[in-house]
Amino acid sequence: MAWTSSPIPLLYLIWIGFLFSSGDVAASGRCIEKERKALLSIRTGISDAHEWLSSWKGKDCCSWAGVECNAATGHVIKLDLHNPGGPSSNKSKVNPSLLELKHLSYLDLRWNYFDGAPVPGFIGSLTELESLNLSSAGFGGTIPHQLGNLSNLLSLELSENTISGGIPESLGSLSELVSLGLALNSINGEIPATLGDLRSLQIMDLSSNNISGEMPGTIGKLRNLELLDLSSNKIQGVIPESIGNLSKLWALRLPNNKIGGAMPASLGNLSALQTLDLSNNQISEQIPDSLGNLFRLESLSMNGNNIGGAIPSSMGNLCNLSSLDAYGNRIRGQLSGFIEGMSRCRTSGIRYLDLQNNEISGPIPNEIGKLQSLTRLSLGSNSLSGPIPASLGNLFALSDLNLSSNSLVGALSEANFANLTYLDSLDLSHNSLTVNDTQDWLPPFQATQIRMRSCNLGPKFPPWLQNQTKLSVLDLSSNGISDTFPDWFWNLCLSDLNLNVSYNYMKGGLSSSIECFWTVIVDLSHNNLEGFIPRMDPMLTFLDLSDNLFSGPIPPAMAAGTDYLAFMLLSNNRLNGTIPSSFCEANHLEVLNLANNGFSGALPDCWNDSLALKIIDVSGNKVSGGIPKTLGLLPQLKSLHLNDNGLSGRIPSSLQHCKDLVTINLGQNRLSGAIPRWIGEKLSSLKVLRLRSNMFTGAIPPQLSLVASLQVLDLARNNLSGALPPAFGNFSSMISIQNETKPVLGEEGTYYTENIVVDAKGLKLYFTTVLSLVTSVDLSGNNLSGEIPEELTKLHGLHFLNLSDNRFSGDMPQNIGAIGQLESLDLSKNKLSGRIPSSISALNFLSHLNLSYNNFSGRIPSGSQLRTFTDPSIYAGNPQLCGPPLSDKCPDDAPSEIPTEASQEEDVDEDENGIIWVFIGFAPAFVLGFWGFIGTVMIDRRRRIRYIQFLDMICNWFTHR
Repeated sequence: MAWTSSPIPLLYLIWIGFLFSSGDVAASGRCIEKERKALLSIRTGISDAHEWLSSWKGKDCCSWAGVECNAATGHVIKLDLHNPGGPSSNKSKVNPSLLELKHLSYLDLRWNYFDGAPVPGFIGSLTELESLNLSSAGFGGTIPHQLGNLSNLLSLELSENTISGGIPESLGSLSELVSLGLALNSINGEIPATLGDLRSLQIMDLSSNNISGEMPGTIGKLRNLELLDLSSNKIQGVIPESIGNLSKLWALRLPNNKIGGAMPASLGNLSALQTLDLSNNQISEQIPDSLGNLFRLESLSMNGNNIGGAIPSSMGNLCNLSSLDAYGNRIRGQLSGFIEGMSRCRTSGIRYLDLQNNEISGPIPNEIGKLQSLTRLSLGSNSLSGPIPASLGNLFALSDLNLSSNSLVGALSEANFANLTYLDSLDLSHNSLTVNDTQDWLPPFQATQIRMRSCNLGPKFPPWLQNQTKLSVLDLSSNGISDTFPDWFWNLCLSDLNLNVSYNYMKGGLSSSIECFWTVIVDLSHNNLEGFIPRMDPMLTFLDLSDNLFSGPIPPAMAAGTDYLAFMLLSNNRLNGTIPSSFCEANHLEVLNLANNGFSGALPDCWNDSLALKIIDVSGNKVSGGIPKTLGLLPQLKSLHLNDNGLSGRIPSSLQHCKDLVTINLGQNRLSGAIPRWIGEKLSSLKVLRLRSNMFTGAIPPQLSLVASLQVLDLARNNLSGALPPAFGNFSSMISIQNETKPVLGEEGTYYTENIVVDAKGLKLYFTTVLSLVTSVDLSGNNLSGEIPEELTKLHGLHFLNLSDNRFSGDMPQNIGAIGQLESLDLSKNKLSGRIPSSISALNFLSHLNLSYNNFSGRIPSGSQLRTFTDPSIYAGNPQLCGPPLSDKCPDDAPSEIPTEASQEEDVDEDENGIIWVFIGFAPAFVLGFWGFIGTVMIDRRRRIRYIQFLDMICNWFTHR
């Protein structure tokens, strides 16, 4: 029994016996009872636990699902309570009994839902924890500082919660932490510099939060870091130079922030880097040459920055690079150095190259054909020139080719497409290309998308499209095609087709076979197509046949038979008949444009509040009757053009319910009655109100001034009477200067350009894209009387003002020059009197002026801009006006006589005498000034010395110039 002579085995047996006697170690494989009870209490807080924790029965908790015990001690060391069914919406709760599991090293509660409750601070007492996963669990609040007590923690995952606040400084004490995941929360504040103390950290994921401030320079201390993801935050400043110390980093993700400045050259020290994502920031200057040292780099994303300069040729050494995305920068220079370098790689595997929307110039290098792993090549929207190299046809793996919007020239031949058998998407739009196609040449590919807008393909319809049976997008717009649609095209019966052949000279009719096309978008506008409109596919969502020669009625079943039709544009054709009431059944229809046709009869009166109509344009037709009351049931109506028709009656009061109306154009009809007050009281979004050339009577309602957004008000050529409301000086959009060009209708104007005709400068001005800049008031041709309110001069942003052909009296507003943006002013044919205010000379933008046929008197003001108005008719019919450009002299003008010889001699004598008297008057002044100078300078010694020094300094300055 020699072993008993040593006290160590004896003490060990005593200790083991003590543990068993105290109940800390389970007997017969059972877990510790106190921890078993704690587990059952924890289970009560977890929703749906009765389903996926049904095995939690009996005494042996170590055999329960998600529970793992230490084999020697029986203590629970692992608790996996993640919801196996994925993220839950049923509320759970963390039970404080968790504290009984003091030996826990692994805790997983992800995919439960804790209803915004904060992460319990008591978890910081589980000091044995090595892995804590609370991701996607609906936690809120802030990160508890107690987590800094988990000194053994290797992995912390809090991603996809709604945690807010900052990152606690205490996390910097987790010196053993290997993985930190806080992605997809609402964390704000800055990254604390103490995170640089996590020397063991290998993974840091703080993506998709609201973290601001700069990346701390201490981040360079994390020398074991392998993945750093700070994407989708609000981080500013520059990338610190210390980032180059992270020699083990294989992924650096910083996209969707506000990082600026230049890329540090130290990025070239990240020799293990495989993924670098800097996209959608504000990074500027040029790409550093040192990036060519990242020989293991596989993916480089820099899109959406302000990066300039050329792509350094050193990047041609990145033979492992498979993806380069630099879309939307200011990269310039040529591609030759980079492409030639990549072509020399023995195993160049670059598959994705996107340099679209930059400033790259020069030709496409011939060596591009050696990058035979390319599947996507996007060089669109640059300044590339020259022909497309034939070597491009060697890229047999290419599926996506975009060379649009460059200055490429020349003819495309079969060689350019020789081996492109996998080509799926082709975009060569907006270049000066032609296609050398023969009748028997057919491309080797079956593309789904072909875009060749503005490529000079005409005059024939391209015959090489005959074998493209998989097309879903075909854009041949603006190509000078003057052919008819060939029969073989209709026989293709393509499915899900987006067809755009607009802005050509195509002729002939549409085959009835178009019904077999499963078309989604059809744009045949701006051609010479004719005949009847055939029935379309019921899946059609966009139809534009405007600006053609189509005739006949609209097929009655056309609107009702297309279940998804959202945009129908048939303007500027020769269509006739009545407007089908079936449009009232088109529940998805948003834009209906039937302008400038020959439609007659009454407008449909069957509209209802289930319709999505936002724009109705039936202008320039022959429709009659009243404005349908049911139009007021369209809740989303924004633009209503019923002008240039034969409508009569009053404006229905139901329109006041269309509170989103931006444009009302009812001009050139036979509408009557008073202008409704509710237009000003209810339609607060209105920007254009045009009611000219109707039969409206009564006074102008002052309530119109309540529409702060109104920019164009045209009530001309009616029978309105009374005074001009002084409140018209309160139009906010005319007081301010409009300087932002934007669609008047917002996003709804994508497929419809809002338009309006403004009568100004003696012309009819047609405004579309710049309509948002236009401000105009036209009340001409009515019976308005009284004085012109001085309040109108507050409209500093007004461009056009026409009050002509009324009965206004009194003086012109004295401060008329305050309307500083005024381009056209017409006050003719009124009873205005008094002097023309001198402030009118301050109208520096004025290009049209008419003050004729009033009772103005006195001298016409002069000024730099007024001098350009040399036409006397501007002031005709004002017999008491005088001065240029009129021939009538003003009474205070000096007489001008033709001098005789005698008078000329007298003038000479008078001139000579005048000169003599000038010198006589000048002499005393000279004597007085000279002796005054001598007395003050030359006699006084100090002043004389300073004066001489002053002269000396001037002489030296001229000598040394």
